[in-house]
Order: sequence, then C-alpha cells, then structure tokens
Amino acid sequence: MKIGKFRVSKKAVSPVIATLLMIAVAVAASVIVYVWSAGLLGTLMGGGGAQVKEQLIMEAYDWKTSPTSLVLHLRNVGSTAVNVTVVYVEGVSKTMSPTSLSVNPGAAGDLTVTASGTAGVAYPVKIVTKSGGVFTFSCVNGRAE
Repeated sequence: MKIGKFRVSKKAVSPVIATLLMIAVAVAASVIVYVWSAGLLGTLMGGGGAQVKEQLIMEAYDWKTSPTSLVLHLRNVGSTAVNVTVVYVEGVSKTMSPTSLSVNPGAAGDLTVTASGTAGVAYPVKIVTKSGGVFTFSCVNGRAE
C-alpha cells in the first residue's frame, strides 16, 4: 500500500519476534519485583537495634518550684532493659539522681532531676539512653501529674 510518498507495510514485526520481546519484558519485570521485595523483606525481618526494643513511658511527674526538683516516674514497656544516662530540660543537660538509671522490662523507676524554670510554663524533657534511644516528654513547672 502506498500513501502519498511513503510506502506502508502491513506487517511491523514478525509474530515470533513479538513473542520473544514480550517474554523478555516479563522476565525483566519479574526480576525487578523480586529484587525489590527481597530488599524490603530483608529490612522488615531484620532484628533492629536496641533503640527499637527500648520503650520508655513517663507515667507521672512532680515538678516542685521549691526545691527545684523534677521527679520523673518512668516505666519500661519495651522488651529490653533501658539504661538512662542523660536528661535534658529545654536542651540543657541536667544533673540527675541516681546518676544512671536502669529499668528492666515491665518495671518502673523514679528519676530526680535538678531543674528550675518559670512556674506554669511547659518545658521539653528529653531522656537519652545508653544505646542512643531518645524519649521526649513535656512537663509543666510547678505541677504534679
């Protein structure tokens, strides 16, 4: 068939070549899906670090204005022991008693932090563990909750 100056063929690709191309595309797509799913499952099935297993909640706190002490009542709801090493109040490292606190899974512990502030103002309290886990809470100065 001839349209204008161009000659148009009725066949574009032979059926054998078309079948081989479809098989090659299907194989390539399945290899890509396999590599992606293997990487995803490997990440999800990994053991994870200690930070994933550490879960610390603050059940209550008591922040008296005089003396300036913040008492944190903490509970470990994770599957591994939590060792608290540093406490920050509004981004500043504070002295704590005891100097390091270890809380076993399911157990609770109290931590006293020497901190002062304006009464009625909420301050961010950041607890850092030995393995690098960070837990952030908010406490209002002059309140017990």
